Amino acid sequence: MPGDTSSFYCLIVKNTWQKISRYYNRRLAAYGLSVPKALLLLELSCSSGVNPSFLSKHLDLDSSSMTGLLSRMENAGLIERKADPKDRRGVQVFLTEKGLGLQKNIYTLVGELDERIGHQIPPEESTAFRRVMSLISKELSND
Repeated sequence: MPGDTSSFYCLIVKNTWQKISRYYNRRLAAYGLSVPKALLLLELSCSSGVNPSFLSKHLDLDSSSMTGLLSRMENAGLIERKADPKDRRGVQVFLTEKGLGLQKNIYTLVGELDERIGHQIPPEESTAFRRVMSLISKELSND
């Protein structure tokens, strides 16, 4: 049934995410990155490895998408995969020095937009927004 869909929570979130994604994709293109690559770089460090399964769950990507993303990023020299010393069959993902440099740029981009948005939202509304987004996330986490 056609009509006004502007009050649907999930469509508000979807439309806002699309705008945020476009905003970041335009800026990340200068570094040869996309939003998924940038999000993955934000999860890594040079000194402690992260299991790809954890990354898949945390970034909400299926296993095959994560494998392809990791391969492309490894080929670009942004990450490296090393054997997991605690699990012979497992690997750990580490940030390279090149990846670390890009990670700093990503943090700057995220911080700039966060600050820009933060200036528009009073603290009590920011707290309510975070609470509502957490509730939506929890509601959908088992689907």
